[in-house]
Amino acid sequence: MNEYIPCFACGAKSLNIEGEVHEYMLSAPGCWEMFNEVLAREYSDLRYWRGHQFTVDAYACQHVGKKEDSRALNSVNIHLASLHGVFEKGLSQAETPKLRERFSQFYKGKNLLDWLEPPSSFGQLTVFELWNNEDADLHFEIAQNWARSVWKAWEHQHDKIHELVSQID
Repeated sequence: MNEYIPCFACGAKSLNIEGEVHEYMLSAPGCWEMFNEVLAREYSDLRYWRGHQFTVDAYACQHVGKKEDSRALNSVNIHLASLHGVFEKGLSQAETPKLRERFSQFYKGKNLLDWLEPPSSFGQLTVFELWNNEDADLHFEIAQNWARSVWKAWEHQHDKIHELVSQID
């Protein structure tokens, strides 16, 4: 048995295991496991925490769910709005959770968010690069580059995200 297989959602080199996955973000069990291990590292060691917002936003935007699932639709919109805030508006990592919260509250129950057709490729970086890194000094740089790569991959939706975020400003 191979130690790794590609995640069907993001293409990451992921652990070849059986196991649980997220309720609405689609991924291979090994990819979900690696993401959770990265989160555990970020929560338990403050040297890794700085990259946390990038980790969450990048992973969510690479693991879109089913078009029919409103939670998946909302998730992609919210996390792309967060990446927009950082890379287009210059928000700090401390400000992005506030943007996600305002975005979520503004659009909650209004049926104003549309399904955003995902890109054909989510970029070259995945959770594997963070998971495979044990250097706290490099963690933030990898997380930031991953998030930037994901944001660039969704370029065909940038105008839509800009429009949605401008509604809450």
